[in-house]
Amino acid sequence: MNETDELLELCVRALAMQISAAPGAELHMTRRCILALTDEISADHNRLILGADTDVEGFLVRSVTRARERDRPLVALMAPTVGEALTPLATQLGLSAVGAAPLMVLRPNVPVQPTQPIKVVRALGPELVGVAGDLIAAAFDEPRDVIARCIQVSITPTSGVETYVAWDEDRPVCTVSLTLTGDTAGVTLMATPPEHQGKGMGRALLTHVINDYRRRGVARFHLGATDAGRPLYTSLGFELVADLPVWVLDRAGPRPQSLP
Repeated sequence: MNETDELLELCVRALAMQISAAPGAELHMTRRCILALTDEISADHNRLILGADTDVEGFLVRSVTRARERDRPLVALMAPTVGEALTPLATQLGLSAVGAAPLMVLRPNVPVQPTQPIKVVRALGPELVGVAGDLIAAAFDEPRDVIARCIQVSITPTSGVETYVAWDEDRPVCTVSLTLTGDTAGVTLMATPPEHQGKGMGRALLTHVINDYRRRGVARFHLGATDAGRPLYTSLGFELVADLPVWVLDRAGPRPQSLP
């Protein structure tokens, strides 16, 4: 198995951890594919990951069918080889290609140097979980109630999602979440509201958490980068593994006349 396929398997597990507690959560999974739907009408909270599964075409067809039955949009990430092979079918099903998401990895032998001192607290308990939710909502310009329903519900001691908040004196300034599988951790929801950006807080938080996890035995970290976040991750030593094709299914998108 190549590294891209291995990391996508971990992404499938991480998405299941993050979505399973959301209202209306519906998960369909294989080892390398997952459809995760919720009651929200935002594509960001209805996701599809397609890895190198033996029945990936069938999984795509069933996923689009189910999303349409629930009148939900989708954001779909595909393994590069899968994306190339599925392009005609994805187009027929009404999905639109919108770009690529860099899949990046930080390997065990890459040192991450601490930057400025920063107070970091794990978000446990209603107050700190609410603080993390406020930061995520502000950073991604998401409605606060949506964050509460879809993200905050996964921040519990037993969910498999660990969330941390960084403080500048008495003010919370940024947050990050991680999902742990074996000796590999997935980094997600790295969120710094606009008023706190450009001050090195996100870097300080991430280096703190990475080094803490390494002390706990975690060897490798992976993440899906945005254009805005990629320079930070590259500067910390994350390497590009693959550019994952990104497709979107709109709620009112064209419906296929026939399927294979």
